[in-house]
Amino acid sequence: MKNLRIPAVLAFTALTIFSCSDEPKETPLTIGNLELSETKPSPGDSLKLAYSATDSITEAFYVYTVKSKSYPEDIDLIKDGERFTGALKIPDSADGLIFNFKVGEEYEANDEKGYTVNLYDSEGVIIPGSQVAIAHYISGRGSYYGVKTEPDSTLAAYKKAIADNPASKEDWLMPQIYMMSRLDSEQANVLADETIASYSDKELSEEDYTKLIQLYRFRKDQPKSDSLTGVLSSKYPKSDLALNNYVTAMRQASDMEAKLKVLEDFKENAGVEGPQLDFMYRTIATTYFEEGDTENFELYMDKASDDASKASMLNNLAWNRAEQGEELSIAERMSKKSLDIVDAQKSDKPDYYTQSQFEKSLASTQAMYSDTYGLILFKQGKIKEAIAAQEMAVANRTSPDVYERYVQFLIADEQYGKVFEKASELVEEGNATTKTKEYLATAYTNTDHEEDFDSYLSSLEKIAHDKALAELKKEMLDEEAPTFNLKNLKGEQIALADLKGKTVVLDFWATWCGPCKVSFPGMQKAVTKYADNENVEFLFIDTWESTSGEAREKGVSDFITENDYTFNVLMDTPKEEGSREYDVVSAYEVDGIPTKFVLGPDGKIKFKAVGFDGNTDGLVEELDMMIGLASGQ
Repeated sequence: MKNLRIPAVLAFTALTIFSCSDEPKETPLTIGNLELSETKPSPGDSLKLAYSATDSITEAFYVYTVKSKSYPEDIDLIKDGERFTGALKIPDSADGLIFNFKVGEEYEANDEKGYTVNLYDSEGVIIPGSQVAIAHYISGRGSYYGVKTEPDSTLAAYKKAIADNPASKEDWLMPQIYMMSRLDSEQANVLADETIASYSDKELSEEDYTKLIQLYRFRKDQPKSDSLTGVLSSKYPKSDLALNNYVTAMRQASDMEAKLKVLEDFKENAGVEGPQLDFMYRTIATTYFEEGDTENFELYMDKASDDASKASMLNNLAWNRAEQGEELSIAERMSKKSLDIVDAQKSDKPDYYTQSQFEKSLASTQAMYSDTYGLILFKQGKIKEAIAAQEMAVANRTSPDVYERYVQFLIADEQYGKVFEKASELVEEGNATTKTKEYLATAYTNTDHEEDFDSYLSSLEKIAHDKALAELKKEMLDEEAPTFNLKNLKGEQIALADLKGKTVVLDFWATWCGPCKVSFPGMQKAVTKYADNENVEFLFIDTWESTSGEAREKGVSDFITENDYTFNVLMDTPKEEGSREYDVVSAYEVDGIPTKFVLGPDGKIKFKAVGFDGNTDGLVEELDMMIGLASGQ
């Protein structure tokens, strides 16, 4: 992708002719490909912008910060040659701005620096807290949008904010301590202890108790944390920590009687609406359902007011019944209810989404729930209704298994022409499973074709392969791979440096990671395929586990053994005992798992792949191509 820069003088000539009243206070501000109409914008200002890009912009939004909170808003852009123009009004409460632009399939992040804008007061002085609010947002969310930040610069922002305005300590102290712990755990512990000591002669408020509990948890002092939590719950029974204790108690309750007792205690001592009460209602409802008491299930489910969570639970319960082929009439009612809830949510946008993001999220959720509904209807023999539901599930691009079910339903309805058309398209796009190809074969024999099916299928697969290979060539990297030396489950030390000359596939995973586990049958196929190739090595790096020490190792070993995987599993090392920060996954800057890296014989990273789309055969084929390209074949 080539991004063009427009000189600042020209960038706004086509936007509008400024009148005296809306003339910019400053000369335009240029940041990478973005130009703004003011150098020092203030809260409440109307701001014009121009963004230069040769490719289409698929998403554009800005985020305004208010201390540690952030709120995203869409930007409506108009194409003007090789740039896009738009405008926004800065909210009065804002203290900083961050702009994000997705060009094609990737976020363009100004060479990883991002597009961030401090806000100023009427005297042209940066608003107190503007710099730290932006640093805090970038530290937590920047990597999602291609922005790179260093912990030491974020830590410096926290320190400066507190030094400049001691009153802001309540907002930034805990983020400062947690960030400091990534760089110097001893220094972080000292700061935590000093802060704890500062409360010794103070009459504690609810906020003070909450902060102290956080500090004791950071210091892993569970007895003192538990003791203070008890005091807080007694003095402030409606505090979040006190309410969350009931959630813990509900999770630990072993039977219905115990669960109902927790709910009764909650109503008597706290008696507030909110997520904790909703959770208890849903938990009790689910327990009733598992006991076969559908009347009480529906009674307690209706009491819950968190519609998104309620719909998710209904869908999960319905899907489990659909997979098992049991209680399909009940599953149908639950699935239909989940869809009705989603449909009713269209005017209830949460703060953490822009409007367009919210609409996409709802469409994705509706598609997922429609997939459940379609499968239930299909298993009930309601074929045409199942097809209609599945058409909603595949309305937007979706995973290969969802497409597979759609084609399966069409086959059952003997719509061979439609199956031929859709399945051919899926194969050509590389979105076909083995079963989808089998359905295509059935449709092929039931429609009029002169060419033999194997030749036809091979031609489609070649198109898909060539297209995928061309895309992979564009995505090839040539970056230094961080070195490591880790133990595997046999106790052997595996050093990456010793594998130079081989093509190495690294797979970062954890036992709690659903997509990781779903991808493993495909990874096993790949491992088996290359078992006799001494020039290819697969390493599965376990990381981010919630357990540690022997318990962690036993859990990982048991999982691998129980599933008969022949993986060489390496144990990533925590930065310190009990930490969720791990050395190698951090060195590779992994943001989510599963994430795979393919290293070439020169020891450099050639490919990075995040997530799993559910297509086992596609995963093996993609790894084949990556290994081939990384090996120079």
